[in-house]
Amino acid sequence: METYRTEEEQIEAIKRWWQENGKSTVFGIALALTIVFGWKGWQGHQQDQAAEASAIFDNLLVADAAVQRDGSSLATAQHLADTLKDRFAGLSYGQFAALYKAKYAVRADDYAAARAELEWVLDQGPSVQIKAQAEMRLAQVLYSEQEYDQAAKYLAGLADTGYAVEVAELQGDIAFAQGDKAAALAAYQRARSLAREQEAPVSNAMLEMKINDLSAAAVAVEGAK
Repeated sequence: METYRTEEEQIEAIKRWWQENGKSTVFGIALALTIVFGWKGWQGHQQDQAAEASAIFDNLLVADAAVQRDGSSLATAQHLADTLKDRFAGLSYGQFAALYKAKYAVRADDYAAARAELEWVLDQGPSVQIKAQAEMRLAQVLYSEQEYDQAAKYLAGLADTGYAVEVAELQGDIAFAQGDKAAALAAYQRARSLAREQEAPVSNAMLEMKINDLSAAAVAVEGAK
């Protein structure tokens, strides 16, 4: 009887424990499983999103190469950029798409549209690299819109980036547009020096022409004194 009572007591103890803790235990296990599988599902979704965005971006690069080569595939490139930005705005791919949309807007002389795209990129809190690229392009757009002071503000923050050569040249363009030829020449010469320091010999014929024209003008002025 003693053995029987002990087993019975054990069974009753198990029943009491189950009544007191069973529901919370099941709930805890269910919650843990939900979190684990929910997290894995979310990760899988993110991976699927990134893979799809990457495929569209690859197609955009192909279409853009055709645009740069002979102007073909522009409509395709614009469509892919629109799709990438609309569907994957939260990813870097969406920000890159907006950069392409801005480029195509500039190609169409629609500077307002280009500016809107670039400002959108900056509003997304992009990476350092994307931010610098967007600011450089925005400065170029602002220059085209003759908003020289605004353009200069963006350029001031880009001097120590990989765009140092482009920054110096655009600073020269702004100075020239504002009538300061001496400052323009100094900026163009700085752009050329920076390119040489980076072991990237200047192949920009336009930059060399700007330097030569302003240098000749400066000599002429000195000779007339």
